[in-house]
Amino acid sequence: MNTNPPSSFYVGQKVICIDDSFPPAIIDWCDSLPIGGHIYTIRAIQPGHNSFTGLSNLGFLLVEIVNGTSGWGCEAGFCHYRFVPWLDVCSETERNDAVEPVQLQSAQ
Repeated sequence: MNTNPPSSFYVGQKVICIDDSFPPAIIDWCDSLPIGGHIYTIRAIQPGHNSFTGLSNLGFLLVEIVNGTSGWGCEAGFCHYRFVPWLDVCSETERNDAVEPVQLQSAQ
């Protein structure tokens, strides 16, 4: 599990997804999800609520993934513990790798 405190993150920061195991019900809130090992940019940081655990958390909105408005009247963010900061020592090639979000489809 990620041990980075929420205060170590900021808008505009590059992060890597380290936890892309989402519950199936996520399809009710998001059309696209981050993929483990991919690099993203924090677009906004907002307080959130995990409807599965009942705990408050910090949610990230990502530049590379924009989901529609959820049933709560806003775009659902992704919990901070799913990410770690991207290291500046990585090569430019690694930093420029394409990020393709997962597109969810309803099981019918």
